Amino acid sequence: MKYENDKGFTMVEILAALTILGIIFISFMTIFPQMSNLNSKTEAKLETISLAKKELLVWKENPLPLNRNDDLENIKEDFVTKPGHIVYEYSHKEEPIFTYRVTCKKKSDLPTTQKGEVELYRIHIAVFKGEREISETFGYMEKTVD
Repeated sequence: MKYENDKGFTMVEILAALTILGIIFISFMTIFPQMSNLNSKTEAKLETISLAKKELLVWKENPLPLNRNDDLENIKEDFVTKPGHIVYEYSHKEEPIFTYRVTCKKKSDLPTTQKGEVELYRIHIAVFKGEREISETFGYMEKTVD
C-alpha cells in the first residue's frame, strides 16, 4: 500500500528540530542569571556613588564636619600615611556597613594672598565596604582668605 500524502515531518526531523531549539533555549537561559548579578552590582555601585557625592556636599558646605557631628563613629585622623594630606576615616552610626575615607590636601591648589579671595583644597572621598573600595569621588573645598 502506497501513501499519496507524503507532506508531513518524519520523527527524525522533529527530534532534530527539538534538539536545536533546546540548545538555543539553554544558551539563552544562562544569560538571565548573569544579567541579574550584573544588575545587583550596578545598583550597589550607584548607591555608593550617591553616598560619596552626598558626603562631598557635606564637606563642601562645612569643612571638617567631624568635630560637631554626633552621627559619626570610629573617627580616625592620619597625618603620616600620605604626606601633604590629612586622611580621615569614619562611619555613620545608621550606616555601619560603609566606611568613608576622606583625604584632604593641606596646601591649596589655587593659593592666593589677596584678602577675600578663595583658596581651593582638593578632597577625595572613598566609600569602603569592609576592606574593599566600592566607590569614590573627587572635589574641592573653598576657604576664603582673611
